[in-house]
Amino acid sequence: MMNDHRAAALTSTRKFEIVTRQFPSLQPSEAIVRVEYAGVCGTDIAIFSGDYTVPLPLVPGHELVGEVVEVGSEDSHPWIGKRVTAEINNSCRSYNREAFCAACRRGLSNHCVKRTVVGIVNYDGGYAEYVRVPILNLHPLPDTISWVEGVFIEPLAAAIQTFELTPISPSNHVVVLGIGRLGLLTCAVASLNKAQVCAVSRSSDKLERASKWGVVKAVSTDHPKWIEAVHEWTGGIGADVVVDTTGSPEGLRLAAEIVRPRGTIALKTTCGLPATGIDTTRLVVDEVQIHTSRCGPFAKAIGLLTRESLPVKSLVSDVLPLEDAPLAIEAAKLSTKILIQPKL
Repeated sequence: MMNDHRAAALTSTRKFEIVTRQFPSLQPSEAIVRVEYAGVCGTDIAIFSGDYTVPLPLVPGHELVGEVVEVGSEDSHPWIGKRVTAEINNSCRSYNREAFCAACRRGLSNHCVKRTVVGIVNYDGGYAEYVRVPILNLHPLPDTISWVEGVFIEPLAAAIQTFELTPISPSNHVVVLGIGRLGLLTCAVASLNKAQVCAVSRSSDKLERASKWGVVKAVSTDHPKWIEAVHEWTGGIGADVVVDTTGSPEGLRLAAEIVRPRGTIALKTTCGLPATGIDTTRLVVDEVQIHTSRCGPFAKAIGLLTRESLPVKSLVSDVLPLEDAPLAIEAAKLSTKILIQPKL
């Protein structure tokens, strides 16, 4: 049994401690994965700052890849040595419980009423040398996907989920607000679905980068008439779909300014802060739909990374060790992607 291992535990708001942890006895349905890389995302930043309140202490990190080193049953032995990533919602399905909860019975395992969430809610994540996960949550990495590329499977799945719940067609004008990590992946998925994609950001560097991700129009919010520019691009009516990946509670308000009547706002931001200043009367009068989405289909994300040459490696700005977890979080606020490598 894998015992002592190091982890970066968030013990209170903005405070990490390098701790030594021990795993309890493995259940037959579980595996231990040696973590190769874990990514830093907007949710991690919000948890670190205290804006997104979760029970502490917690080892964050839900975008992870690694190698299976131990399993809880002989039947699962073929997983040993496999390169993997893992879904983050630990549900009735994950543990193959005899009695599924009401959500899992309806096929809503990501919303299991008994769930824990790796690196987010009541379950330690990938900012550690090893992580314990349910075997049914594992996905093998094809040889064609590198370790670094594998870190992007979880956020790419989340980008795909946007358009699983908000379907788009080739004629649609899709605006993505916020061109960070998730925003770029969302642009790519929309473009691969043959939509016309506009990227909106105040960062000229991010807008320039977006041209490599299927974007046909770039608009800077620093321009005093950026809303008019988006409307002009859509023929004056507004966007069919506006995806908020800003990581800010302002995203919904901005999206409402540029969506067309009977269009859809797709919310992806999990900053933990409430949105204010929303003109709900206008949304009702314009019959705007608001969709939200969170975790997505890992199998589809793996398939997409296998088929398409998405330049995800170019997003990585730095790789830091566990000891620099606070620095990694702070750096991720300004960089496109920061990775933590426990054995660096």
